[in-house]
Amino acid sequence: MVVELVWVMTNGQIRLNKATREWVIYSPTRRKRPQDFQDEIPAKPAVNHEAEKCPFCPGKQHELEDIILELPNPSNNAWQTRVIANKFPALTPLHKPKRVKEGIYLTLPGYGNHEVIIESPRHYDDLATMPLADVEIVIETYYQRYLALMADPDTMFAIIFRNHGKRAGASLKHPHSQIISTGIVPHNRRWQEEEAQRYFDKWGSCVYCDILAFEQQERTRVVAENDSFLAFVPFAAEVPCEMWIMPKEHQADFGSITP
Repeated sequence: MVVELVWVMTNGQIRLNKATREWVIYSPTRRKRPQDFQDEIPAKPAVNHEAEKCPFCPGKQHELEDIILELPNPSNNAWQTRVIANKFPALTPLHKPKRVKEGIYLTLPGYGNHEVIIESPRHYDDLATMPLADVEIVIETYYQRYLALMADPDTMFAIIFRNHGKRAGASLKHPHSQIISTGIVPHNRRWQEEEAQRYFDKWGSCVYCDILAFEQQERTRVVAENDSFLAFVPFAAEVPCEMWIMPKEHQADFGSITP
């Protein structure tokens, strides 16, 4: 969970909720983000100059933070994806994740990495309609950055996520996703691992392998399938439109996935 502070805090901080054991990120810099998505107003026939102002579009390198990684498009040798440090990060690698007591509470400096993955040089692209070859480059970018961030001995967890549209929290329309790494493991992720361990201790098998085998056989919730993955709506979905994309090979870590 990330909280944008209204009062003054000079540096980000991660605080442990004693009642839930959940770590909460407090990030004052997030309030400075730009906004493509303003309050809805009637459309006007004027020319849309949105792309001309976009810092993620080609020719705007001077407006970006340092480019961490750039993968080319094989067909034209121009860049296809770029990875940059988030200009308004929830976490930064400036401080080590050393726990500090504040009275009865426990805190950490806002340690971590927060990167933006620009998924295409084209402002109006979208993952749902991009050519498969371009999507493959996006996934390869995810993979390379995941490996690089998890190689840091102070990093315990990395998550790749994508906000789509104003209601989901996106601030710019140019197709992009983000990756955050931290020195803590969120309570809900740790709880899922512990539940999987308990399931194995009781039944002697992997809970996700058992779910996968049943859904492949039942097929009432299957959305798509290929040789390597099964996409399906989980039996006990917790949110609307929830979908799982599960590898058919027993694989616990995105970093060890094969091409």
